Amino acid sequence: MTHPPAPLTDPGDRLSVLLLRADHTVLAASTGLTDLLGLPLPTGEHLPPGLLDLPSGAALPPQVTLRGPLSTVACRTVPLGGPDEAALLLAEHDLAATILDPLPLDVAVLDDQGRYVYVNPAAVQSADVRRTIIGLTDREYVTRRGHPPERAEIREHHFAQARGSGQCVSFTETFSTPTGPITLHRTYVPLRSPEGTLRLMIGFGEDQTQDRSHAEQMNLLRTMVDTSVDPLLVLDARPGEQHLRVVYGNPAMLDLLRHHGMEQLPDLPMPQWPMAEGNTVNILALLAQLTGLPVGSSYRDTLFLPDAQQWLEVHVNGILDADTCTHWAISLRDVTAQRQGELQQERVTRAHRLALTGAALPETLSLLLQGVDRFEIGWQLGLLIADTPLQTVGPLPAGLTLAAQHLDGDLLRQHWHVLDPEREGLPQTCPDLERSPSPLHAALRGAVRALIEIPLYGRDGQLLGSLLAAHATPHAWTADLPATLRHLEPSAAMLLEQHLNQARLQRLAYHDPLTDLLSRAALSERAAAQLTAGEPLALGLLDLERFRFLNDGFGHAVGDQLLRELAARLTTLAARHDLRGVARMGGDEFGLLVHPNQIDALSTDLRALFDEPFEVRGTPLLLEGSLGWSVAPATAHDAQTLLQQADAALYGAKRAQQFSQIYAPAPPARIPSVTMESALRESLRDRHFRLVYQPQVHLATGQLVGAEALLRWTHPTLGPVTPDQFIPVAELAGLMPRLGEWVLRTACQEVTRFSNPHLSVSVNVSSRQLSDPTFSDRVRQALADSGLHPQRLVLEVTESGLIDNPTRVHEVLQNLRDLGVRVSMDDFGTGYASLFSLRSLPVDELKIDRAFVRDLGQDTQAARESQAIVMASVLMARALDIELLAEGVETTEQERALREAGCDLGQGWLYARALDPDDFDTFEQTWPARLLGERPGPTPATAPASGTLRD
Repeated sequence: MTHPPAPLTDPGDRLSVLLLRADHTVLAASTGLTDLLGLPLPTGEHLPPGLLDLPSGAALPPQVTLRGPLSTVACRTVPLGGPDEAALLLAEHDLAATILDPLPLDVAVLDDQGRYVYVNPAAVQSADVRRTIIGLTDREYVTRRGHPPERAEIREHHFAQARGSGQCVSFTETFSTPTGPITLHRTYVPLRSPEGTLRLMIGFGEDQTQDRSHAEQMNLLRTMVDTSVDPLLVLDARPGEQHLRVVYGNPAMLDLLRHHGMEQLPDLPMPQWPMAEGNTVNILALLAQLTGLPVGSSYRDTLFLPDAQQWLEVHVNGILDADTCTHWAISLRDVTAQRQGELQQERVTRAHRLALTGAALPETLSLLLQGVDRFEIGWQLGLLIADTPLQTVGPLPAGLTLAAQHLDGDLLRQHWHVLDPEREGLPQTCPDLERSPSPLHAALRGAVRALIEIPLYGRDGQLLGSLLAAHATPHAWTADLPATLRHLEPSAAMLLEQHLNQARLQRLAYHDPLTDLLSRAALSERAAAQLTAGEPLALGLLDLERFRFLNDGFGHAVGDQLLRELAARLTTLAARHDLRGVARMGGDEFGLLVHPNQIDALSTDLRALFDEPFEVRGTPLLLEGSLGWSVAPATAHDAQTLLQQADAALYGAKRAQQFSQIYAPAPPARIPSVTMESALRESLRDRHFRLVYQPQVHLATGQLVGAEALLRWTHPTLGPVTPDQFIPVAELAGLMPRLGEWVLRTACQEVTRFSNPHLSVSVNVSSRQLSDPTFSDRVRQALADSGLHPQRLVLEVTESGLIDNPTRVHEVLQNLRDLGVRVSMDDFGTGYASLFSLRSLPVDELKIDRAFVRDLGQDTQAARESQAIVMASVLMARALDIELLAEGVETTEQERALREAGCDLGQGWLYARALDPDDFDTFEQTWPARLLGERPGPTPATAPASGTLRD
């Protein structure tokens, strides 16, 4: 007779499981199952006859039925291994699959001997491992899995404790995982029979990793605040007696207070602190700004403490309780050195502008040195000029000035001959003149006791004077003051400024000080290294639209804040895409180095980056940008070309009103050299070349004074070929003399047909042409055949042509200048022989390279450096009585900066692109300021050069 299944009055209080070998031998049976069936199932014995409707040893199907004296139990079979291993039978009414399996809590069930009869997925994720653990003790499982045996020992101890006491036992486990340490709070709950014997042990664990991690994070946060080098404080914002009291200050804040004479944090509202009057006034003004802040907003400002000559950058954030601001968290950063550097740079700029107006050297240097002693207390700075008698400039001690009037210039020259025999130009320090063997120091020690000196040399290596910092007492100083003198040296000796600026550019820091991104130089160096290693590379240039108007409208502080926030977003984006470099290139332009296959995804994310507003003082602002890409080795093979192409793509995107554009050269594929050489010879024979003319404008008057002739080549088969492609091939093939002569003769003939008979034409001359003994005669013949007046012809010479055979070149150029032809040095400032050439070669004009024009007109460090270089070039040009022409002028801001610096001429897209002869003549006739008379002819001078027939 078949008995109906026994009902479960409390199905959740026990598990009904049976563990069998393949031969149907009982390995384990839970009390819940034996109670349901109404018969015992001893371990190690075969199943009783009739309990299972299968022959002994037969394989178990997925569903089986156990028929006992009390009930029939339907079970599902869970294989635990191969055909010769065990199987687990679970009663279908068992709630493990429906209740315990889905639980996120770590749950396991063990029998009275500590063998696992059930483990849920939260405890062991792998189904294979869960099958393996059934029937094993903790020690057996740990041994099989290779875990530390201590884990099993701890669990066995607490299992025995719970079994013996009949009470719940809790303990903590910590173990390592690939993602970090995990901490579990584990509990054993014993289930006992009415007689008190253990039937089952339920174990569960709770993950406490997050709580522990939070505590560690709080501890790290406190440590970070306490060890911060920036002063941090919390100020009470609630009204009442506690208003404006400091409730917390970190150790750095206490150090700052000691600097102002307070040994501990005053238990007073901040307005009542015992500080100097000037400092208190500015602090009160800052606190007044806080009381009017909107709830939840932040505040940033710079606090100047005049009595301490200290600048502090202040960042304030409100701490809210519900919707009420109860405290202000304030971060202070000492920016005194940065501010002093900015003021010093302002003085340098003013001194340069004063020098351009023709002011005397003493007046200019007095402005340059003015106010430095405010930052270096007790030190007085000035200039000692190597004249007879010695002269002083600047606020030096009166006794030193008087003593210098009785000294000879040779004494100063001998002094530096001993201190600086190699003419290295480094600062020299003397803490006490009483101990110095120098005769100069002996003559000055009655007026001063300590000196820091730096020599000033001229172009010819002769000593011009010394830059001095004097102190009335023996003094030990920091490295700041010698560094200040080193910085002022180029402005005190302007004839050396070009060289010093180039040296300083090479020492530029590799990180942008505003955004902490890579600098332009660092990104270029990184790109060059990766290209040298043969890695594919893409460079993206990102530029903000109309950022200048935002700067003008909101102020530079807001502009800087926006640039920092954009830099932070770019840094996050760089980490997400694993970019190779992110840099601030200058102003509002940023550069990104990536793998070429990242361009599409990154362009999409960059566009999305501007969909999120930028918050400025609580106001959301939406910005727009443009993006240009160049790819190596597809279109570029060096860092400079990569940057130029990305810049061209950026401007292409702006013109097309697109967010992103990838540089596409024309033609897309490089023409083989042998093919191009053959085509060049064919085009020289069949006249496939033509000239275009780019206007040159006098910056002060706006007059159109001339044009540069630029070579263009369109082959019948190859199509348009750019100069940077065919010029190197022509040089290697020895075709440059023929090509250069064609350009010279054609330019002379075409310019004579212009309506204006006074416009000049500039023609590039290669080094091969300059080396030709007949070159002067060829120029004379071209002028004679065309009828062009010699003063209308300007020959642009290259640096290589100047230094290959300087004696021969000097003779050729002087002969041409005697004829009336003008000589120009192209790309001035980019070569190594420029200053030497200025001294030795006859040159009438310098062309400033476009690299020094690009950043002009912007409020950036790069722009200030370029402005200084232009100013230095102007001074040298004035001294040598030669003209200065800037190429690459594209914006009105660049034009204004060049004009204010005193540059004579400009050339670039701001006026016009290169035009065909007829178009240029039409353009000239409509130009507002036409050239009405002849320009002066060449005057004796010396100068450098670089350039080719390239555009």
